[in-house]
Amino acid sequence: MTIFKTALVTATLIFAFAIAAAAQENRLLSYLVLDEYANDLVYRVFGNAANVPDGTGTDPFAKFTNSTNADQFGVAAFAPGSPTGHHGGRWAVYTATWTTGDASTLVTSWSQLESLVSSGQVTLTRNAAADFRCPVLGDPQPVG
Repeated sequence: MTIFKTALVTATLIFAFAIAAAAQENRLLSYLVLDEYANDLVYRVFGNAANVPDGTGTDPFAKFTNSTNADQFGVAAFAPGSPTGHHGGRWAVYTATWTTGDASTLVTSWSQLESLVSSGQVTLTRNAAADFRCPVLGDPQPVG
């Protein structure tokens, strides 16, 4: 029994170190499975460590810097089945910052975000160094 316990602990440690090394090498733990909003729906996304050179993202994705809403995820312009198209999740990252208005407002679509930017409540700044690849999974869920 002692040999079995030792072997189990050793295997567990080796596995944990391997995952940690992979995560550090390719930022595996940076993404994994997350949520995002697109077209007023919640989508699941799976991050991977694909190389996306700075500034080469194609699909707009905004991350809020100062939202006070705990349910605020990133907001994407495209998703599978979206009427505006979908390009595979090669994200062109923007930072969205509330400047006026209610920072607890839940933003769930790119058109809502654009309206907030147009009204001066939110600024949107391109962050090309943060571009990444993260495919959007199907089966979106309603917000709330």
